[in-house]
Amino acid sequence: MSFTVHARRVRDERLSPARRGAALGSAVVLYCPFGFTWTRAHLDLIGDTRRDTRAMVTALEVLERSRNARGAEWAEFSRRRTVEKHEAHRRTPSAVDRAWMEAPRWAGPDLHHAHRAMVLRWSCLPVPPPAELRREGLADLERAVTAQVEAYLAEDRPNPEAAVVLGGLLPRLRDAAARTRRTRTKSRLEARADQLRMMAELVHWDRPRI
Repeated sequence: MSFTVHARRVRDERLSPARRGAALGSAVVLYCPFGFTWTRAHLDLIGDTRRDTRAMVTALEVLERSRNARGAEWAEFSRRRTVEKHEAHRRTPSAVDRAWMEAPRWAGPDLHHAHRAMVLRWSCLPVPPPAELRREGLADLERAVTAQVEAYLAEDRPNPEAAVVLGGLLPRLRDAAARTRRTRTKSRLEARADQLRMMAELVHWDRPRI
């Protein structure tokens, strides 16, 4: 079913809270800027989105705002690509365009709030012992990301300087996250590598589409 159908069910007061909550989860499956787990975690900051129907509707509205903004960005991107193909003979998107298309980014008016809220949440999570971080080659990345995240969270606004530094670290962070995922069992190091990567991604992409 489509996102629109699931959204209609979330708002349908004739349905039970359980069915409305399930419909919200299905909507998140179809549009999840931070991935399903972390998009749902962000929406859960609003309230109990599994039992409280008012929280469900509010969460849906937040999700819809981002989805609509993302749709507008894609429409503008398509328009610009059509012009580029005809006038500049550029058949493939630029590296910058591809990065924007693939970024974990909460489009729309809630962009900074969404990114900051999730970075703050991840920054408060337990960190594995230094010895474990060193063993997996994560100690330097932990220090570097933490320093920039602290600078980002110090003020309630985007931080261009931190964004640049973390953007430069993203290739290493993505490699580290992929490397730890290859272990046989899910570990706290795997979780921390992914948290570091996502914090860096969200600080880096806390800016409007250019």
